[in-house]
Amino acid sequence: MEITTVDRGDDALVAQLYDVCRSSDAVSRVNQFDYTPEEYAANLRWSFPGEHDVLLAARDGGTVLGYAQVWFPERDNLDKSWFELFVQPEHRRQGVGSALVERVERVVRDEGRSLALPEAFVPPGHRDDAPAARFAARHGYEVADTEVVRSLRLPVDAAVLDRFEASAREAMGEAYRLEVHRGGVPEPLRAGLCAVSNRLALDAPSGDIEFEAESMTPDDYRQLLEHERSLQRERLTALAIEVATGDVVAYTDLVLPHGDPTFVFQWGTLVMPEHRGHRLGMAVKVANLRALAGLDPARRTVRTMNAEDNPWMVGINVDLGFEVVEEALMLRKDL
Repeated sequence: MEITTVDRGDDALVAQLYDVCRSSDAVSRVNQFDYTPEEYAANLRWSFPGEHDVLLAARDGGTVLGYAQVWFPERDNLDKSWFELFVQPEHRRQGVGSALVERVERVVRDEGRSLALPEAFVPPGHRDDAPAARFAARHGYEVADTEVVRSLRLPVDAAVLDRFEASAREAMGEAYRLEVHRGGVPEPLRAGLCAVSNRLALDAPSGDIEFEAESMTPDDYRQLLEHERSLQRERLTALAIEVATGDVVAYTDLVLPHGDPTFVFQWGTLVMPEHRGHRLGMAVKVANLRALAGLDPARRTVRTMNAEDNPWMVGINVDLGFEVVEEALMLRKDL
């Protein structure tokens, strides 16, 4: 077995990585979604502005046994790296994963980073005994935080949305207005959205890891939207805007993958600290769910993740009907 960096222009090799990823998720994940080989390859070959990554494959001859992808931010959180690791199920317990972890840690050190931050998804109630959790512990990774993965069945009862929309509007009063945008927010609002979105890592509970605010710019955001259009993904973004100033003060995103016509991601949701207490988190989520029902009523599931020690956002999701399906262990190792 040898571990080498991946030539992302090699279609046959990328196809093997896709198979490893799908096969690994099929036996490891409770809450799996579908995506096409084309979506996978396009994502693998694209880098978000302001970060770079290293892709490593463990191979025996021409066969990929497993692989790891390591991400390095270039403008913020410069002490950190993130990685994912996948091993073909029939090649597990043969040292493949351990060899990949060792190589990943070497790459992280060579990049001058002191923290390696993978995550492991486990069934609810199996934080200690799930195979992924045991593997991480054997290699010196500690649980820094736990996020709970929840799923919402669609369509949501209109009466439920009506009730929470009414309570949110009462709390908002006339101080805020709501907008929902398809395919990204208009250019005049992008700087405001970036300012709110960049606080997500800073404000969301993260256990014993300290994060800096991120540094996405309107141009970065434009490139992200172009990439999503190339994947035929739909994005719905609901905003709360302060009427007096025109400032974006809260947002939430729903992303509809092309390869799974029943599935929806609920990604970042944040309310600026000085505007909390007006039910803006609930307001933007309800607005987005209503827009989703009108845009693509065939979708059947929304998936989201929240730190378990974030009672405000967890409470909103529980009220809307989200149910626990997995737990995500946010792992760390100081190198």
